[in-house]
Amino acid sequence: MYSSCGLPTSARKVFDEIPNRYKDTVDWTNMMSCYTHNNNPIESLRLFCIMQREGTVLRPDGVTFVCVFNGCARVGDCMFGSQGYVFMVKLGYPLSVRVGNAVMDMYVKCGRMGDAKRVFNEMGERNVVSWTVMVDGVIKMEGVGKGRVLFDEMPERNEITWTVMITGYIENGYSREAFLLLEGLGLCLNYVSLCSFLSACSLSGDLVMGKWVHVYALKTMEKYIHLMVGTSLLDMYSKCGRIDMASKVFRTMKYKNVVTWNAMLGGLAMHGRGVAVLDLFEEMVRETNPDDLTFVSVLSACSHSGLVVKGRKFFRDIGMIYGLTPKIEHYACMVDMLCRSGQLDEAEVLVKTMPISPNEVLLGSLLAACGVHGKLHFVEQVLQDLIQIDPLNTECHVLLSNMYTLAGRQDKAYSLREVLKNRGIRKVPGTSSIHVDGQAHHFSAGDKSHSRTKDVYIILEEMIQQLQLAGYVADTAKPSIFCF
Repeated sequence: MYSSCGLPTSARKVFDEIPNRYKDTVDWTNMMSCYTHNNNPIESLRLFCIMQREGTVLRPDGVTFVCVFNGCARVGDCMFGSQGYVFMVKLGYPLSVRVGNAVMDMYVKCGRMGDAKRVFNEMGERNVVSWTVMVDGVIKMEGVGKGRVLFDEMPERNEITWTVMITGYIENGYSREAFLLLEGLGLCLNYVSLCSFLSACSLSGDLVMGKWVHVYALKTMEKYIHLMVGTSLLDMYSKCGRIDMASKVFRTMKYKNVVTWNAMLGGLAMHGRGVAVLDLFEEMVRETNPDDLTFVSVLSACSHSGLVVKGRKFFRDIGMIYGLTPKIEHYACMVDMLCRSGQLDEAEVLVKTMPISPNEVLLGSLLAACGVHGKLHFVEQVLQDLIQIDPLNTECHVLLSNMYTLAGRQDKAYSLREVLKNRGIRKVPGTSSIHVDGQAHHFSAGDKSHSRTKDVYIILEEMIQQLQLAGYVADTAKPSIFCF
């Protein structure tokens, strides 16, 4: 009962009150499943280990192993899952469809496509879920083209399969192919499929496809657009640069939850509408309780709009008024806000006194501000902390190297670049994309693979000349590290 009601703590209390000698495999498996379904897969795996320590009397069954593989997929622990698979084989359990699907899903989510294919080939029986897991993995790991080949080989498909394939096309910028596939679908899409399409549009910046989903939702949802679809719509419009349409969708929604409010707040913050964010927040608290993500958007808006006094107040209110505990994201926003306003000393004090360890985003904001204000000695301190967290972060190394160059310390700059070179660390090139006539065109720094590369570089050279004539001089010491 507690498990089905989403109360794992209460379920565990009852579970622990049962003497171990009276617990059977079903009891242990149900408790593991409860943790997995309530977003605590680590505890589920820990419970499996405790179960094995109870001796050979308790033997895990196929359902138990499905819980193990699902938990490993959630946390990305492929080693634990592989050991579990070997253990299952030693116990003599056959590779059933359900177990095989769980194993494949784990390997796909851990990026082990070769192992997923091996399990797929070993399965004596497959169902539509088996094929769908493989199609999803091939699209993500090997490209949408190979995914389509496997999709066409499927003996049967369901709505989830079609959604996976169409979403793959959208995410990779193939709107035309997505439309063609939709024409052959012949199904009434549910809200899950529509939300998947909109999420893909948000990632790829495909506004055309996003508008199609909007029109489809208006036509098929008679009374009002589903809450999740409406929230996904306004998020898509925000991320595709149409904050006006996002606001329109938000205002026409009959029902809103905290996720909807957060999506609108985040969209406004993303577009630099700081005052609008604060106004909407005041409206929100009259209708629902804010959560952690709400204050990330609010503090981010204060940071980008220079509202330092209000930002400090909201940061205090997180705990004092709303009873929430500030998380690393809130501290990162505060550090970013203080750094942007030039108050580096206060930012440094906040980092040193915060009750949780700083992450790369927070330290990145501090590092960026030091670069802007030329505090070379402090940059060196922050960089050491960043290297401990993320040793492959080239942006930080390049920023420090550029600062050394501007300060006339060429030897230091050269030495730092040599360290990067010797470690085999290369700067990740910047990328961008644009949609033209339903086709995505991708570009990266120094890239010459586009079919119209000559035309691109001619226009680029003209733009550079115009910028130079206007007096622009590149400042390589300016960082490209931003918080939210």
